[in-house]
Amino acid sequence: MNMVTGCHSALDTISNFFNKILKAIILIIAFILLSACGGEKETFVVEYDYETPPIASEGDAADDPAIFLTEGDPLILGTDKTAGMYIYSFTGEELAYYDNGKPNNVDVRDSWFAYTDRSDNSVQYAKLFENISLAVYPEINIYGICIGIVDSELRAIVTEEEGVNIQYWNLEKQELIKTIDITADEENVPAAGNEAEGCVFDDEQKRIFISREGSNGILKAYDAETLDFIKAIDSRQGLINGDPEGIAIYKTNETEGFIIVSSQGDNTFNMYDRQAPFLYQGSFMIEGVEDTDGIDVTHLQIGNYPAGILVVQDGKNSPDNQNFKIVDMERILKKKVAPGWMY
Repeated sequence: MNMVTGCHSALDTISNFFNKILKAIILIIAFILLSACGGEKETFVVEYDYETPPIASEGDAADDPAIFLTEGDPLILGTDKTAGMYIYSFTGEELAYYDNGKPNNVDVRDSWFAYTDRSDNSVQYAKLFENISLAVYPEINIYGICIGIVDSELRAIVTEEEGVNIQYWNLEKQELIKTIDITADEENVPAAGNEAEGCVFDDEQKRIFISREGSNGILKAYDAETLDFIKAIDSRQGLINGDPEGIAIYKTNETEGFIIVSSQGDNTFNMYDRQAPFLYQGSFMIEGVEDTDGIDVTHLQIGNYPAGILVVQDGKNSPDNQNFKIVDMERILKKKVAPGWMY
């Protein structure tokens, strides 16, 4: 064997090996940089299955839905923040309407339901079937609410309209536990536009997720026992467009599933892993639905929907007044896990 030829062959082999390593390193760096910049959304489209009648009030009035699972057919509560509360069947038929102040946001946990009433700045809450009806009056201009069970007690997050305050309440004891500033972890906070509205408890994981609106538009995670800040999951600098609004959790088991967030500015719904570090799982649009505020979801079978339903506020519903749309979650799950749709 010619020594020079053998050396050249060995050098070529080493050179090719290191070229491949270099290319791999470049690809990894590029992936990290693109991830840091947010990248582009991976979005699919689903149709809705049912819709409610348009609400009676004109303008921006419909706001927040909540799914109430009864022993019979489940109900959907829907707020008209200027006038009252609607009750719908899970297929969208209007069953009742209550002229009860100005309910902005509503949430349900087990047999409890609660809502913020801006007509008298109260949190109204009741335990159905046990004739328990209570109220607390936070010393902030109330806005959004979510409730959950923490340490076997009913807790609530109450947010402030046009303000930075987040209050944490023990509703069973009617005690204010803690007040925090939603912007406390941020730098260069603008003078206005820092309010939060959407929020959700993850009872099993003992976490709370809150949508901080305004110029930064950040989805944040907190500890449900202490309300200590955990992390900013996403923002307008990432994959949220406009305000992050309604938040809901779709559970696939006790600890797994995904967080759904209304990304209002581009009419999409972002999905994030329910478990830390809450990685982005893709996005979807609902055909004909725009400018969504509140949402709610359940994984439990409802009627002919074994994977549950998603309910969203439709902020346009043109040419009619706003309403709520209902989506079979199986439509979303099938597309979410379709081979190669995202990666």
